[in-house]
Amino acid sequence: METRKIECHTLIVGAGSAGIEAFKSAVESGVDCVIVDSGPVGTTAQRSGELPTSLLMAAAQSLKAIKNLEQSGITFPIPVQPDTSNVLSSLRAVRSRATSDVLSFMYRIPENKRLRGTLKFTDNHHAIVDDSNEIHFETAVIATGSSPLVTFEQSRLKNILTSNEFFELETLPKSVAVFGSSKVGLQLGQSLSYLGVDTVVFGQKKLWQFTDESVLLVAHQLLSSRFKLYVDTYVTSMEDDGEKGYTIYYVDGKGYENYLHMESIVAATARIPNVGGMNLQKIGVKLQPNGFIRINKDTLQTSVPNIFAAGDVCRDTFLSSVAFSDGKYAGRNAANYPVLSNKPSQVKVNLVYTDPVLAIVGNSLEEMRKYAKMTGDTFVTTEVRLSQGHYRGLREDGGILNLYTSVSSHRILGAEICAYRGDKIANFLALAMENNYTVERLSEYNFANLSAESAIGIAAQNTVNKLKKSNKFRVRQ
Repeated sequence: METRKIECHTLIVGAGSAGIEAFKSAVESGVDCVIVDSGPVGTTAQRSGELPTSLLMAAAQSLKAIKNLEQSGITFPIPVQPDTSNVLSSLRAVRSRATSDVLSFMYRIPENKRLRGTLKFTDNHHAIVDDSNEIHFETAVIATGSSPLVTFEQSRLKNILTSNEFFELETLPKSVAVFGSSKVGLQLGQSLSYLGVDTVVFGQKKLWQFTDESVLLVAHQLLSSRFKLYVDTYVTSMEDDGEKGYTIYYVDGKGYENYLHMESIVAATARIPNVGGMNLQKIGVKLQPNGFIRINKDTLQTSVPNIFAAGDVCRDTFLSSVAFSDGKYAGRNAANYPVLSNKPSQVKVNLVYTDPVLAIVGNSLEEMRKYAKMTGDTFVTTEVRLSQGHYRGLREDGGILNLYTSVSSHRILGAEICAYRGDKIANFLALAMENNYTVERLSEYNFANLSAESAIGIAAQNTVNKLKKSNKFRVRQ
């Protein structure tokens, strides 16, 4: 078979959220681009990530709200019997409308500028697609995303599901065992439980990416009170019972052996970057120990100067907003190479839309400890339990906000949060951190009464009091 030779300035590998933004940005910069993708058309975020997971949680929260009406003195003359048989089909209908924009954009790209197939780099200026197309490029952006991890033990079972396959089911299963206390595992497990599915989530003591033991404890208590979350268990065996489902044997926290039978199993332990088969290490692109591509966080350059990376293939945040931003700047820098611009710095906000919301803003506690060792600066931790005012009135009390504040600057450098409307707290806090507000400034801020963000003011005032007591208080503007 004759190999077709293709010339372009910038090669984009991957047509997900980051890849499409990189293509748009590079084209807008005036260079000739080719985009290559091997997966189904449409971004992972829209097919099996943030969008369908959020839609499922929205349906679950709506049903939960109906069930909780009695607590507010509202009752129905007859018991409400919800029919959830159309939840997934309704979700897919919304998803199809969202992905249609991606499809229409991709099909507007000339056929000779978009290729489908598996790409392999031969050097830092050449790549082959399915052994039938050879591409010569000046620069490249790798934006191949990530995929769910299936462990060896899970791979031996037939028809095991990941988030990629779950949202293609015709109807919700009657019972599900979700393996993993990752972002997807927690959101999926809680949503299904609220929707009436017999659900068990087998996780780890380290829920998601939390590193603060106080926040971990509260998160475990609140989440496990809302659905079956097992973190002190050890799975000893899993057996495939054919069409009947699966039998899972496990040892609980008290040392007793148990078993349960579930119709479906969903693997949601982690996601891994899609870097296999591209010869990245052969051409000099370095990877982190966890498999993600190592990049310069300012320019998004890899260890090979003319090759850039964006999105989930180089980060473990798995947020489409981050992927969009990465793609935009990676595409621009690839188009203008060797003239590079730095991606604007922004305080990291990582969210899990469970009930309550989990969030990390800026540095986690573990990262703060590393910061203190490297800089010699000390920090104070301020813990606020969210159990007053509107939290109690809405029966959403019990959350926690932990702030980490620099003793030398009196500025908040990080936070871990588990709280109702924790996303609102996180976003306000991030904006305050970007504007270098001190805890004194935040303690004087006039937060609206009963707002979720008012917890920041309480935490800031408590921090000011801590600094005063430690005799390290200095007046700051």
